[in-house]
Amino acid sequence: MKYNIITIEREYASGGREIGDCLAKKLGIPCYGKEILEWVAVQQGTTPEQLRHLEETTTNSFLYSIAMASKLSTREMNGLSKENELYLAEARKIKELADHGNCILVGRCSSWVLRGREDVLNVFIQADMAFRKKRAVEVDGVDPSKAETTLRKSDKRRSNFYSANTGKKWDDRSEYHLILDSSKLGIDKCVEIISKSIE
Repeated sequence: MKYNIITIEREYASGGREIGDCLAKKLGIPCYGKEILEWVAVQQGTTPEQLRHLEETTTNSFLYSIAMASKLSTREMNGLSKENELYLAEARKIKELADHGNCILVGRCSSWVLRGREDVLNVFIQADMAFRKKRAVEVDGVDPSKAETTLRKSDKRRSNFYSANTGKKWDDRSEYHLILDSSKLGIDKCVEIISKSIE
């Protein structure tokens, strides 16, 4: 394959995780997203919920911390704040997974963490509001009356998290190789396009 790693950033309820899972099954490789949170939580002696809360509420920049992730020993990390330790551990886990073999990484600023590698295909999945509202209700069980608000808040949190950790804009087209609209193409077509793009 031309690309060994596929990273997927996505708008909330655009089907990005489903695309990642279907692509993983088609290619016979693993897909990681929330699993990274779970591993890091165990390693740091906390919970995935606490780590997710830190991600969603962060406004401070961890740009330097993540950039240094591969250079710090466990002893050196002891002087960092709990938040910095969690983010560093997450970035280190992403690098570890990428070094271990072909895989798909959903969210977690994976494209930026792996930015120096030439074997990484960075994908952004977007969709129109009607498609996303329908998926939020049917797939995620969101109250229909709160669907649009949930979409906007979730996208804002993801955007803030990405910006705080990368210094880049989450929806900056120049950060991705492929930008796919799942509401126009459908989940299966997105999977097909990505799988052909890595050949």
